[in-house]
Amino acid sequence: MAPNDRISVQMKRLKWVQVYTGYLNKVPLLTAWPRVVHLTSSCSLKRLQYWYWDSHAEASQAMVRQALEDAGKDSGVSDGGMTNVALTVLKKVVGWPSSKAHIAAIPGNWFSVVEALAKQIDAELTGADEIARTLFEALGTASVGSGGADSSALTGKYGQFNSAEHKKNAATIYSVGKQVGASTRDCIIAIMTAMQESGLVNLDHGDRDSIGLFQQRPSMGWGTREQIMNPEYSSKKFYEVLFKVKNRDQMDMWEVCQKVQRSAFPRAYEKHEKPATGMVRDLEKGGGGASGLKSKPQGTISGLALAQLSVNFCKKYPNIPYTQKYGGTQMAILNGEPPPGLDCSSFVQAMYLRGLGSLYGIPRVASAQYGHCKPVSVKMALATPGALVFKGGSPGSIHHVEMSLGDGKSTIGAHRAGAKPHDVGVNPPMPPSYWDYGGFLPRIAYTTGAGGVIFDGVDGGTEIPEAPDSGVELVTGADAPGYNSDDPFDKLFGDNAWLPISTAENDPNYLMAQALAGPRALLNDQPLLPYLKNLFNSTMRSFCSAPNGDLIAWYPDYYGKWGTAAKMVIQPIEVQDFEVSWSDDYMVTHQFVVTSPQTTNLFDPATGTVQNSVGESVLAQMAAFTTGVVTIDFPGVWKALFGMDMTEKQAKEYADWIKQRFGARPDYQQLPGLVGPKAQLFSAIFLFMRQFAYQYSANVPLTFMPELYPGMIIQIPEFNFQAYVTTVTHNFRFGSGGGFSTSVAIAAPARISGKGNKLLGLPVGGGA
Repeated sequence: MAPNDRISVQMKRLKWVQVYTGYLNKVPLLTAWPRVVHLTSSCSLKRLQYWYWDSHAEASQAMVRQALEDAGKDSGVSDGGMTNVALTVLKKVVGWPSSKAHIAAIPGNWFSVVEALAKQIDAELTGADEIARTLFEALGTASVGSGGADSSALTGKYGQFNSAEHKKNAATIYSVGKQVGASTRDCIIAIMTAMQESGLVNLDHGDRDSIGLFQQRPSMGWGTREQIMNPEYSSKKFYEVLFKVKNRDQMDMWEVCQKVQRSAFPRAYEKHEKPATGMVRDLEKGGGGASGLKSKPQGTISGLALAQLSVNFCKKYPNIPYTQKYGGTQMAILNGEPPPGLDCSSFVQAMYLRGLGSLYGIPRVASAQYGHCKPVSVKMALATPGALVFKGGSPGSIHHVEMSLGDGKSTIGAHRAGAKPHDVGVNPPMPPSYWDYGGFLPRIAYTTGAGGVIFDGVDGGTEIPEAPDSGVELVTGADAPGYNSDDPFDKLFGDNAWLPISTAENDPNYLMAQALAGPRALLNDQPLLPYLKNLFNSTMRSFCSAPNGDLIAWYPDYYGKWGTAAKMVIQPIEVQDFEVSWSDDYMVTHQFVVTSPQTTNLFDPATGTVQNSVGESVLAQMAAFTTGVVTIDFPGVWKALFGMDMTEKQAKEYADWIKQRFGARPDYQQLPGLVGPKAQLFSAIFLFMRQFAYQYSANVPLTFMPELYPGMIIQIPEFNFQAYVTTVTHNFRFGSGGGFSTSVAIAAPARISGKGNKLLGLPVGGGA
């Protein structure tokens, strides 16, 4: 025998059954005399524990990105592509056969119940977000999250809707639309609707109990009165229903309004199409240029002038740092002299703003900017000063952008692998094959080589056309890997892959991975098992090695509410004895989860560890806007997670009783391997459920039961008792006085039924 030999154990009740498969750790090498020897081993997951890989390597990231994109093709509610990522990594990195990995789906009925909880949490957080943004702005700190539209851009005449209140509400509706992935047309429809329903005024009265911008009714499930009177909340609710209207882009706009609102006068919306369109057009153009640029005519500039402006700017300010800490489009950052920091896409915005005096709707993020451009070949872009070149395997996975200087090879921008310095300025030339896409920005008069002026596909054009009305969304969550347009959670939280996609511009580990080659290639590799643990836990799955060595992962149905946990009925004669303990050591009343920024997990070659260098201000902002919040104060928690039907009053009384008896027990977790609000929320739900279930524990000694697995539920009808199995241990001794037995560690005890007086105080299993 030798370490890492494969070992399997079979035991017998009625017939021989395989109960364990693993790999030897410690074996006897030599003994002086014949004797009993001791072996130690680990389950088959040892293979993952000691299989090292570099998750930041370009090939690894391309593999993960493709797995997310492939998963995004599925319809219905998804787990963000995590199942496909796990299966792909197991197969391609470890060589783990697909037939030996079994990942159970999250119960379909779970999504429908928890969707209501997610909406409740999101609604509760909306007001808190506004308080946090206001505070950060007052402190002069960059705001986290989507930037809002500025009502100062509304300088035209819009029928009867020209007051400051009208413009403020229109800007809010537009901003919320862009945050949730609405198209230009969707935003026009939303503003048209508000014009007709409330006169674009946030009314506190209306027909029957109708209130707010869209005259939504609390009695019809739109929300509470307080929620509906919040313009951001009511706008988000409107878009939620709007997104469910099939083929809405093929309907007249007034018809779409009617599909959402169901008015007695459907064509009344039609008269507002023109003023609503005018408002959206002006909001897309943007406003609030720097004071030094106000006198500059807005409209167009040549590509050559834009490129020259960029070069002059970088010569004037050669030390602008690269950073991603300024989230969204922030005019104060872009207008800085110099800006306190830029990334690749905000550099493009800053140069465009200086050249034209306005952003005209140029978005943040490289992939979104490509969607805003007229696509051209890389060759044409590199031969055209001021054009953009993009890096990414597909339009949806574009992760870097720079500006061409027109000589066929040179570019200027922020932070590219191989560029020195890795900040803002002219970058070393790269061959055309390095780039994947090219694009022409709107309102730029481009000249390619010795040819004529090219603007929006028209040679020799000199007029400045209006921004085109595409009628489709230019920037949408559907471009994000893992985004599922049919998933209500993706609709609720917008575009968010659950895993960070490392690139040269957002992760120093990516640069490290490409730099370490040859004999140093393994220097920053890390075990695969923690990576997979993050994937499974973020999608609320437990996992372990099966008796035959397969990998199994499942949703822990602690109380049998979702019908996915197998049940085993045990008779009292099969139980030796046990005692269930209740400890408040595991109690959590408020679970908080924050996903760490990618750029703060820096590998330290000196120690071989990841050094967390999260700045206090960055971490504070991330925590201030996290959606990873699950608390006993949310009434929906009890039904959604534990099957306990309570009125809001009963839920509040129960939560108050817990806090009075035990005090508030907050728990805060950082999950560095995940990104996005959906991952935060699902991880918080998983941790909250687990901690609640693990308050109760016991070790139950039984007769030998090889059929028991972790994740099952044992039921003892004689005691009206059931519990969730967390660990199964089989004990065996061959020879005289030997035998086989099983012991199980349990959590989440519950009553099998609500009848009788046994075990009062425990929840009823199965959600009954």
